[in-house]
Amino acid sequence: MQYDCPLILIRHGKPRMRVLETPWKWMNAREINACMDAYDSVQLDMEWCEQHNRAVGNAFYISSDLPRALETAILMTGTPPSEISDVFREVPLPRFNSRIILPAVILATISRLGWYFGWMKGEESRQETTARVKRGADILEDRVSRKGRVTLFAHGFYLWLLMRELRERGWDSRKKGPFSYMEAAPMFKLTSN
Repeated sequence: MQYDCPLILIRHGKPRMRVLETPWKWMNAREINACMDAYDSVQLDMEWCEQHNRAVGNAFYISSDLPRALETAILMTGTPPSEISDVFREVPLPRFNSRIILPAVILATISRLGWYFGWMKGEESRQETTARVKRGADILEDRVSRKGRVTLFAHGFYLWLLMRELRERGWDSRKKGPFSYMEAAPMFKLTSN
């Protein structure tokens, strides 16, 4: 699939495991924390990814440094990315330190809401994430101005936040809402008359 646009955002392929492998399984804090920690080092489900793979054409390739994004970049482009950065990592979920026991999907939702509203301390606050997303947008705009065409391989929630930031800077895409695995969102810079 070829896109004639300066910037493409792509979510990584389907991993071998998901944080919520069994969403309604009751888990305690230790179990959900272990699932979230393991997710950052998990590799792709190559059988699924190869069935859904599409070539993305020539560009300057950038990737998050997490394995699922790197492997997706190599699978879709046939080459390692030109630039790899932790700036494009997924937004980390805060970990639990209580004796709470709930279904995994409820715990993950509480964790994301805790991050959003500042109820839970995590690896990165919402303000720190916002600053990192702005740095990511700065990097992408710089690379587009210097390289012409750029493709970023990153993560669902991070890409959703990045897309919002890029829209504020005058970029647009037909893509709205969450990213599916290996979904591409071509971005176009709007010009003012």
